Amino acid sequence: MLHRHPLRDQVDKEIRARLSDGRLAAGTRVNETHLSADLGISRTPLREALLQLEATGFLDSDMGRGFLIPDLLPGRFQDIQAVLARLEPFALGLTMPYPGQRVMELNNLLVRSKLRLGGPGPQTAPTLCELIDGWAGLLLESCPNTLVRQDILRLEALSRRYWFRVAIGGFDPSALVTSLEGMYELVRTGQSARAASHWSEHTLRFSPEAAPCLTSPLPHAAPGR
Repeated sequence: MLHRHPLRDQVDKEIRARLSDGRLAAGTRVNETHLSADLGISRTPLREALLQLEATGFLDSDMGRGFLIPDLLPGRFQDIQAVLARLEPFALGLTMPYPGQRVMELNNLLVRSKLRLGGPGPQTAPTLCELIDGWAGLLLESCPNTLVRQDILRLEALSRRYWFRVAIGGFDPSALVTSLEGMYELVRTGQSARAASHWSEHTLRFSPEAAPCLTSPLPHAAPGR
């Protein structure tokens, strides 16, 4: 049950989570009757949240017949990552030098994720998404350009369900984590230009490596969150 206000935003957040982990499956239609009953809310706040999600690219409209959950297309995934490869380094350049407390939090995120990830497998999906989300969130929390930061966070949120499916599809995160460790050292030592360049190269490297996993056969049981 969802009770806190504004209710529309709470519903928006919950639907995003269900889109990310596949509880609302790609390529299917949103069943508003079932979803409103499951959330314990009326159709009005649900409809408001769905319209908001359509406006931000999380859902497609089906010409007055409701809402569709977009397919996880490799080309679409790489398009999103290509934009992030430009925006995130730019935003990082505005943010550096990076606050010391945030450096510690970044290191803690890396260490925690590395311990939990291990090799490839469906069980890595929640941790991989947490790492990618947390990495951008921590690095750009102090970005003075709020418009750029908001665009990045929206695109990262759109990416989340792709990365979840990529992990389920067998993507090995080991090299990705190693790359982030290298970037962490650049951030920690205040090498702004090199850190920004590394982030761009990192994104452009791993998105094409991960994209084929979007079409890999699914295991019998995907992990919940």
